[in-house]
Amino acid sequence: MRKTMIAAALTLLAGLVPLPAMAQDKDGSSAAEIPAEIPTEAFASQSQLYGARLSPDGKHLAFTALVDEKLYLTVFDAQTLEMADAIIVGEQDDFNWFRWAGNNRLLISVMMQDRRETYYFSRLMALEMGTDNLQPLVLRRMAFNGDNIIHVDPDGDFVLISMAYGLGRYPGVYRFDLSDLAAGPPEGELVQRPIDGVVDWFADETGDVRLGYGRATGGRRHLEYRSNGQDDFRVIARTRVDDEDAFEYWNWTGLRSGSDKAFVFAIPEGRDRQALMEFDFNTGEPGAVVFESDSADIDSVNLDRDGTPLSVGYAGDDFRREWIDPQIRQWQEQLSTALPGSWVSIRGIADDRSRMLVLQSGPADPGALHVFTPGERELVLFAEYRPQIRAEDLSEPASFRYEARDGTSIQAYLTLPRGRGDKALPLIVHPHGGPYGVRDWDEYDDMVQLLANRGYAVVQPNFRGSGGFGESFELLGNGQIGRAMQDDLDDVVAHLVAQGTVDPERVCILGSSYGGFAALWGAIRNPEIYRCAVSFAGVTHFERQLHYNRDFLFGRNRGRWWDRVDGDQTNFDLDDVSPAVQVGRLTRPVLLVHGEEDSVVPYDQYELMVSRARGAGVELETLSFEEAGHGFDKPEDEQAYYDAVVDFLARHNPAD
Repeated sequence: MRKTMIAAALTLLAGLVPLPAMAQDKDGSSAAEIPAEIPTEAFASQSQLYGARLSPDGKHLAFTALVDEKLYLTVFDAQTLEMADAIIVGEQDDFNWFRWAGNNRLLISVMMQDRRETYYFSRLMALEMGTDNLQPLVLRRMAFNGDNIIHVDPDGDFVLISMAYGLGRYPGVYRFDLSDLAAGPPEGELVQRPIDGVVDWFADETGDVRLGYGRATGGRRHLEYRSNGQDDFRVIARTRVDDEDAFEYWNWTGLRSGSDKAFVFAIPEGRDRQALMEFDFNTGEPGAVVFESDSADIDSVNLDRDGTPLSVGYAGDDFRREWIDPQIRQWQEQLSTALPGSWVSIRGIADDRSRMLVLQSGPADPGALHVFTPGERELVLFAEYRPQIRAEDLSEPASFRYEARDGTSIQAYLTLPRGRGDKALPLIVHPHGGPYGVRDWDEYDDMVQLLANRGYAVVQPNFRGSGGFGESFELLGNGQIGRAMQDDLDDVVAHLVAQGTVDPERVCILGSSYGGFAALWGAIRNPEIYRCAVSFAGVTHFERQLHYNRDFLFGRNRGRWWDRVDGDQTNFDLDDVSPAVQVGRLTRPVLLVHGEEDSVVPYDQYELMVSRARGAGVELETLSFEEAGHGFDKPEDEQAYYDAVVDFLARHNPAD
């Protein structure tokens, strides 16, 4: 059976991986030439390589591949670049993620439904590579969440999972032995009993359960901690969810054996930028600053097995990864020299540093994945992310700043269409989702490149409230949904018109999620600026959205959600900026798009907008996808969306 499956997968995936070669030429043709239209199919051919993972010994790489609507988890030999294993893991929208457990086993998280198809729940499976041994890691009775891994044995012999034994109970930590999957599903062994109120457990790098996050009624939160696996837990912090400052040091990582210290992303006293800092759980006090930037927030860190930071990631006008480890930093520099033309980033490193996964990509380069073997000085191309798209046909975004009407400096990216000059261009304003703590980067974006290829300038403003620009800038968004945050979008249009870059009579706005709301609201509020709007998965009624899911805007540690929405104002009514309430004012063409399986912004937001528009006698162009969620799982659905957008813009804001 396994041989048949691998053979079938090899046949189906034969076109995915080209022969090893050097990276494509990035110089391309002159920007004065108008490139040929790139088919929408090329932008919708979802890459199979996102999330590729290198095994700890560097001998294999694994990734998922969607072929003929079947999702395969595929494993390739990193030396020969030949397929070593493949297994069907079900429908794409039922797959969550995978990770290595040692060098020969993989852990796979999937979504399942009950028999009545009423509830979804996550479950974990363990696969022994090269065999038919695929076993569930479950309890006889368990709650919905079954894939919360808190520790994986470096050799892959066991895994620790936080899960509850039955509905309505608090989770404990269970150990599952993975060493003999051929014997059948392993039994879960309780290694940390549940404690009332504790909903999340955390372990150090040895597997000792050391930290518990607790939640109680009335908005109370607490941390349970112990210095080693033999001590009793004690409460080291208590706070209320509406005490925003109390959560400052709760974003931790890298708890290490034999130490009470971990790392946190926090703002040092007297500064405005988030840094990587030490934190002592025993004293509850922050320690030394490990790494900081004067111009950007530190928001990620890579640690080696003993908890030493290898690199940090931080945001400025672009996302950058700074390698703290001198050897890896040297390899990064050498790889950048060997692969000129776009950014080069190391995405995976074997434990012994014998092999690496290397991504070459950029704002105008969809990307290519390479395998680097330092000892042999060998760098080979594994596959391109968008093989049907030539980098020389794409447009490079440029970062710039403009001044909003209240004097606030706003950063944005402008992508100009090739071969059409830089004056009197049609413009698409493309606001990001979120909105709080989220931002646009100068990275490859299918929609941006599709629009530029069709002749439009595209601007992506990081309006107030966006993340990565310091705490003060993010807090400027409080109370400004549909107001100053929307002003920032209008003001970038005014700036580009004043520069002569944009024709003020040819401006539309397009976005997804919160950006979809901003597109709808822009067309309703400022028809004198926007000729048309496209909204995908957009919020149309904020009160209903916030009652459905407060985490949509704020997340667990964002403090009181009403402070974010209302700011310090007492007379702010969300109905005043909700498109479904204000739809009677709409006079511009709108394309409204939504996925029926959207669990972030539910489909009833779309249905409400359609119903209210019909009641007000307002026409909308609508498009819904039965099997799409807050994004697209099927390339054909994504292509249909792109086709609809291109057609809509050609009719209501033609580029030529």
